[in-house]
Amino acid sequence: MKELPLVSVVVPCYNRAAVLEQSVRSVLAQSYAELELILVDDGSTDRTRQVVEKIKDARLRYVYQQNAGACAARNYGAALARGEYIAFHDSDDVWHSDKLEKQMWVMQEKHPDIVVCKMKRFNADGSTALYPKRISEGFISAKDDLFGIGTQTILARREVLKAEQFFSEMPRYQDLEWIYRVLHRFTIYCMEEPMVDYYIGADSISRSADKMYAAFVLLQKRYPDLRTTFPALSLHITRDLLAGWKEMRQKQPGESGKYLALARYYFPGIGPCIRSLKQFSRRSGT
Repeated sequence: MKELPLVSVVVPCYNRAAVLEQSVRSVLAQSYAELELILVDDGSTDRTRQVVEKIKDARLRYVYQQNAGACAARNYGAALARGEYIAFHDSDDVWHSDKLEKQMWVMQEKHPDIVVCKMKRFNADGSTALYPKRISEGFISAKDDLFGIGTQTILARREVLKAEQFFSEMPRYQDLEWIYRVLHRFTIYCMEEPMVDYYIGADSISRSADKMYAAFVLLQKRYPDLRTTFPALSLHITRDLLAGWKEMRQKQPGESGKYLALARYYFPGIGPCIRSLKQFSRRSGT
């Protein structure tokens, strides 16, 4: 019988002791058992170490680093990985028990470099949604909107992480930046089935408009061809910038103009729409 290849699962963690155990056990309970779990403690000051120590499983490895952010923790964990394949998980989310088994089947049958799946997002208000919203089953291409591919859904061949690490300077959308960059060199297959439960709180970084703006400025500087080579992605960025503009009109009107200026960069034809939005805002007092 052919021996199954080892999968290394990297979990960055910072002060998540209250929810960490459920996340870790969802990895250790996988039907694909040939795995190691590398938990990278990113300088936690809570009971993270004690929570990990009470989980008795030889496949679990705990390592500590001074606080440097989730991207640095993922890169550190990937460098320590012994597996032929590397997957990532988040410390407050949950995998379905057959996630790795099904992803490894796709890896062997379709031969991509990376396999991602959809995830079910549980919002703070009780609503749910599936992400990514605009990608269907199959290989991903430049025509697809890359938003919503979560790091916790990624399973990649080891050589991918050797070639392309996570970019720690991104204040937001670190997974999006990595996927965009990697897609230029490697193949990515998306599974339609959601196999990750993703929980988002009211204080999540994903609700920060200023970090969103900073991230899109950084993408503009690093990848000036993005708006022409990935038009669906550029359109999504434009939509988010317009939403940010509306939010900032309420909170910091003096800062709102830069969101429109950046939206024009990502979608030059948006001018008439922006003028209509401005007229509507003046009439409605928003």
